[in-house]
Amino acid sequence: MAIATEHFATHGYSGTSLEQVVTDAGVTRGALYHHFEDKHELFRLVCREVQTENAKTIIAVINSTSDPWDAFIGAVHATIDAAAKPDVRRILFTERESILTPKEWNQISAETNFWAMESALENAMDQGYMERRPALALFSVIAMSISRITAITAYSNNLSLDEVHAEFEDWLGRYRIKKG
Repeated sequence: MAIATEHFATHGYSGTSLEQVVTDAGVTRGALYHHFEDKHELFRLVCREVQTENAKTIIAVINSTSDPWDAFIGAVHATIDAAAKPDVRRILFTERESILTPKEWNQISAETNFWAMESALENAMDQGYMERRPALALFSVIAMSISRITAITAYSNNLSLDEVHAEFEDWLGRYRIKKG
């Protein structure tokens, strides 16, 4: 899996050769096909593994504080950082969209609890840190914004990840209800 992840991140889906993966992994073609039906299944499982690691990081950030607002904002920042990693961006945001079906991706997201940021958003609203809003709509706007802005940042000399973090902090801070 690690070798396949490296190949998909470096060469993309179409540029990844299963022959090269088995050679670099030191296994036989038969061993590969014993564990994976085909290249598509291998890629799907790589996406699942990458998404699992991202979700673990985001959930750890959420669980590191008892303050619902800090948990939500921390989840946003952790998502930005995860999406900005070149291998994650290539596999999950560039290649995945043209290889996996929406049903496959939704299943991976559900299995990996990647929707933890949405839960943190809901909790911040439930606890009175934000006005009640359509959570799925706001979550979707945030998630898609993160996806797009991290891709733009990767190829820009004029925009830094620190600036992106600051702008998200400012933008989402406008939704906050000051407590106490």
